[in-house]
Amino acid sequence: MSGNSAKTTDKPESILRKTLSATVESDIEQRIVEGVYGPGDRLDEEELSAKLGVSRTPVREALRKLAAHGLVTIRPRAGATVARPSMAEIIDLFEVVSELEAFAARLAAHRATDTQMRAIQQAYKACGKLAASKDAQAYFDANRIFHGAIWAAANNPALTEQIMSVDKRLAPYRRQITFHPTRKQDSESEHDQIAQALAARQQDVAERAMRDHVMILSDDALQLARDLRI
Repeated sequence: MSGNSAKTTDKPESILRKTLSATVESDIEQRIVEGVYGPGDRLDEEELSAKLGVSRTPVREALRKLAAHGLVTIRPRAGATVARPSMAEIIDLFEVVSELEAFAARLAAHRATDTQMRAIQQAYKACGKLAASKDAQAYFDANRIFHGAIWAAANNPALTEQIMSVDKRLAPYRRQITFHPTRKQDSESEHDQIAQALAARQQDVAERAMRDHVMILSDDALQLARDLRI
């Protein structure tokens, strides 16, 4: 009985620690995705622990996990920084995500339920309404909802997981691209082709339109990377 009691006593502490570490990881990840911390920015453990109201241990664990996911770089005696991929790595990531998103669009054209298709079209219209506005953040959020609706409509959780993993690493660049005034208008023209192909359930057209859309973003991201002297 005493052995079982000891195990039971240890469990809540272990679960609590894992939950805290996961919460901190999610918080830091969100700040990176939202552009609060940009590529190359230092992630000071002490500063983060103060901001998040936790000790340095869960922060350190969270940074290690984020490093394993490619969002953070940790160097001995230099600490942690937001990952700053090389030009070659940016190209690689966009090549991967363009194929993944293209496949998601193809599957969505074939598998989307009527409800999911309506969600895609509603998200597309929301992007259109915000394209001419000066609220770049609102457009960026709407754009992510549009893409996310397509991933969901592919009805392949494993595929969505892979897309999200790569997309998070590219988020700082996609954000800056989206904030460019002319890019919003160009994106809407590309979104229109994607939305129409999906509504017509044209798998080949939807796949091609999405691939082209993401690769155009890739070209813009590379120019941005050059401007930032990555």
